[in-house]
Amino acid sequence: MQIASILDNIDNGGLALPAFQRGYVWKRPQVKSMISSLYRGYPVGSLLTWTTRAEQADVRTTGDARVSGPIDLLLDGQQRVTSLYGIIRGKPPAFFDGDAKAFTDLYFNLEREEFDFFSPVRMGNNLLWISVTDLFASGDNWISKLVSNPSYKQNLGRYLQNGGSVQKIKDIDLHIQSLTGEDKTTEVVVDIFNRVNSGGTKLSKGDLALARICAHWPEGREEMQRRLEKWRAAGFDADLDWLLRCMTGVVANGSEYERLENIDIEDIQQSLEQTENAVDHLLEAMRSHLFMDIDRVFSSKQAFPVLVKYLVDRGGKFQDRATMARILHWYLTVAIWGRFAGPTETAINQDLLAVGTDSPVDLLLRNLRQSQGDRVITHENFDVNYNRSRFYPLLYVMSRVHDARDWGTGNQLRHHSLGDHTNLEMHHIFPRAYLRRNGVSANDANNIGNIAFQTRETNRAIGTRPPEEYMPEIAERWPGTLESQWVPTDREFWRVENYHQFLDARRSLLAEAANGMMDTLRSGELPPVAEPVTDLSTAAVSADSETGSIDSDDEMVILAEIDNFALEMGLAAGELAYEVFDENTGEVTAVLDLAWPHGLQPGYSYPVAVLIDEDDKVRLAANDAGFKVVMSAEAFRSYVEREILEEKVPL
Repeated sequence: MQIASILDNIDNGGLALPAFQRGYVWKRPQVKSMISSLYRGYPVGSLLTWTTRAEQADVRTTGDARVSGPIDLLLDGQQRVTSLYGIIRGKPPAFFDGDAKAFTDLYFNLEREEFDFFSPVRMGNNLLWISVTDLFASGDNWISKLVSNPSYKQNLGRYLQNGGSVQKIKDIDLHIQSLTGEDKTTEVVVDIFNRVNSGGTKLSKGDLALARICAHWPEGREEMQRRLEKWRAAGFDADLDWLLRCMTGVVANGSEYERLENIDIEDIQQSLEQTENAVDHLLEAMRSHLFMDIDRVFSSKQAFPVLVKYLVDRGGKFQDRATMARILHWYLTVAIWGRFAGPTETAINQDLLAVGTDSPVDLLLRNLRQSQGDRVITHENFDVNYNRSRFYPLLYVMSRVHDARDWGTGNQLRHHSLGDHTNLEMHHIFPRAYLRRNGVSANDANNIGNIAFQTRETNRAIGTRPPEEYMPEIAERWPGTLESQWVPTDREFWRVENYHQFLDARRSLLAEAANGMMDTLRSGELPPVAEPVTDLSTAAVSADSETGSIDSDDEMVILAEIDNFALEMGLAAGELAYEVFDENTGEVTAVLDLAWPHGLQPGYSYPVAVLIDEDDKVRLAANDAGFKVVMSAEAFRSYVEREILEEKVPL
């Protein structure tokens, strides 16, 4: 079937997506590669559809959806078809769920026959760069502009021919294989879908449960996403599976998604509202009393279904301060000892049963003791790389719950969580570059015992100075501030030759403070209330991971010169020490010296990172995260001049 006919079928409701299909996930390079292949006549694969009846299918919402009669549901080819629709029609299809920027503003160079996304510096006022969407439109403004300009007269025929070749893409036939027959139930089709997409991520049980919900509640997915976006903006990032599990606990008293099959849709809708209210209340309690304002410190989100059910059953709020304190103690204990680190459904179901009793907190703690034992935090728990430890979030909480103070101002850290210039940053007490020069391994340098938190201004002021140089100044200027972050006061420990003794001493102090905080919560006493925070979305902890760092003043000068060059060229400012996170664990995988995560021309060019004297591990992490990597100031300047500031064709 011709591409044009496929798009027409989408418009008239004859071709749609099954509800179990995930959203659109392609990025610009994939879109560009596909359209380039079609232009050159290369195969891009066939499509697979499921022919069924609209009234019997779970269909993703469409603008002109059929309510009865035959309908084709696209099983394999969503990314290709959605991209083509967006490019040719100039807008996403009605069933779209994703980021439309992936196919927006695609341009074609009539002379070089190449596709790329719009760059105002590179393409502005250059008539040879034509919007691909405009080429597919019926108007001929682009032809008129070329004809009226003498500069293009000599090659006008070739330009028109190349533009016409782009237009012919919509006439290309794509092979469609269709599944038909009464035996093709949703379960059978999902199994086929998973087999066809074996190279990608298979549908989970949560996906199937959500598909069934959306069949009766078409707006369900959008409503859930709206809640997730709200929490994400407040520093708490979760996914649909997580939200659905919380709702399952509320409405079905269990964690298995299959329990939702026999639940009325009205009850499921109500469970979303109840879950939203409970999560809001939990996040406010954790932010106010544990100062948890960034996603990375929520290291046991699997515990939330239990907490949500607890609150929903009790009117959506904690009944008193003592109960709140004990629940927060349970949550932190679950997080640091990993109760839900393995198979979660059995543990969640046990705790949901406890929630339904007259002594829920006591039984939750009993379940925890039975699975984890009566554990006491020791100095050994802090003897690990911060990037791989559940105790790193605990250190962050401790540093703000206790009267920990900034070493540059003497102010409490709990008052410095927001704003571009007052964000807390992770500070290596013994600078890593300094340790490296003295033969200490990167793993030992990143030991939790070497980690403190400072405001950005203080962290920059200390820089790479050794502790034996800067700590005496802090001790004299702000008495007690070093001790507030559990730094040993014996100055012999501040010498690099005694680094490992310093770690031993500080880890013991950390363990003592952690046990004290946990005992206080378990006894029913809450820490002081945090200052009101209006927008948690800007809170961040900058963690200079073991994979990447700015190690010297000379390196900082180079990076500043690179950033200034970009600004002089009319491009965006870069971000120093930009963190790359693992999407699954939330852990930092690399810190890029200087980065433009949205491109030098935000929205129009690819992410770029400058790495100075970094190893292959950092480079690979940057590549995996989608960054164009340059390794020197000269390489960056060359890239900008060649790719971004390319000479324009005369008008």
